[in-house]
Amino acid sequence: MSYQITLNSWSGANKTEAAKKLSKVFWFDNEKSMTIVDRLCQGQPWRFDRPIPDHQADLASTFLRSLGFSVDLQPVEGETTPLSDSVAQEESQEDVDVAEDRSSYRFNFQGDGRTLFNISFVNLIKMVFTLGIYRFWAKTIVRRYFWSQTLFSGDRFSYHGTAKELIRGAIFLGLVLILLGLFNAYVFFNVGLIEGELVSNLISFIIVALLPALLTRAWRYRLSRTAWRNIRFSFRGKGMSAFVLYFIEVTLTIVTFGLYWPFFKIKTEKFWRENSWFGDVQFRFSGVGKDFFKKFLFAVVLTPLTLGFFMFWFTADLKRYLWSHTHVGGATFNFPITGRDYMRLKVANFFIILFTLGLGYPWVMVRNQKFLTGNLTLAGNIELNRIVQEMKDSGAFGEEALDAIDVPIEIG
Repeated sequence: MSYQITLNSWSGANKTEAAKKLSKVFWFDNEKSMTIVDRLCQGQPWRFDRPIPDHQADLASTFLRSLGFSVDLQPVEGETTPLSDSVAQEESQEDVDVAEDRSSYRFNFQGDGRTLFNISFVNLIKMVFTLGIYRFWAKTIVRRYFWSQTLFSGDRFSYHGTAKELIRGAIFLGLVLILLGLFNAYVFFNVGLIEGELVSNLISFIIVALLPALLTRAWRYRLSRTAWRNIRFSFRGKGMSAFVLYFIEVTLTIVTFGLYWPFFKIKTEKFWRENSWFGDVQFRFSGVGKDFFKKFLFAVVLTPLTLGFFMFWFTADLKRYLWSHTHVGGATFNFPITGRDYMRLKVANFFIILFTLGLGYPWVMVRNQKFLTGNLTLAGNIELNRIVQEMKDSGAFGEEALDAIDVPIEIG
């Protein structure tokens, strides 16, 4: 059996070295190999125009993945099927296809800080006059604005959550906390102070232990209320699975004095990403912890020596790696940011908050979203028109629980 090999993106550290080794694999000259790597960095896939024998395909795939390439192998009979934007095409045709590919697979954010500031200011006034009750509507309004201003392939996302759902989640959470508080008070006054303190600590431990399960419910709610082209996202991970995963991974991280962290991070990302769906299409994640272990050790050593500035480079490498190993259908995400890009974003955000005494936070939110959508692309083979709806509903209890104890639910 023969295979056609497709490179969807590249997320390595040394572009020149990657191009040099790519030229040896496919017997190209260095100039053509560099062109291919440049195109992959722009989110444009490339496919080798000849089939590869079975015994060579796995070897080539493993080697290319070690260089930072996202590789897709597909069995073929006879000749390979060329990509519409193949490097081997005529130059004039390539220009047309590249333009089509970029418009089809790019994200965009059209919101602005002034509009978000006006929305936030009105929300704040209403929350003050309603003694905070309006915050459920405020949260929903801000999300609808952000979702509606975020585009993919020219179409906007939409948010379908409601304030009433958040209120029901908050009421349910409130009742649970009241019952726990009454039980704790009963122990204090009827059993003893020492026993009451033990129960209080036990309740706190249980709440912390349940964070992964609450996070699962919150993420399920958030995705189930998010849609693109009227097709909803969904999350199908189980709370118990999250609890067991985090319990084991956190324990191993503590036992190894933090050295296990890269494996912990990659395994949890795999849980969140591979349980996420868009319609009837499941996301996939191909990252492995050992790929990032060496960079983690460098970060442990260099971050203190650079007064913390190396953390910008480490975080950028991590985000680039996570996205470049996230796939949906036959396509792969690409997020080719650098440490300098990430440092400029975060340092500028810090001074905006500092010099505006916090009033510039809406502009910071917009800057963060534009940074994400401006760099994130989806490259590869995915037939968006064939994705169909598969509804997975969820309540807002987990979201309100995390909000009440101030735990963020940003994944990745």
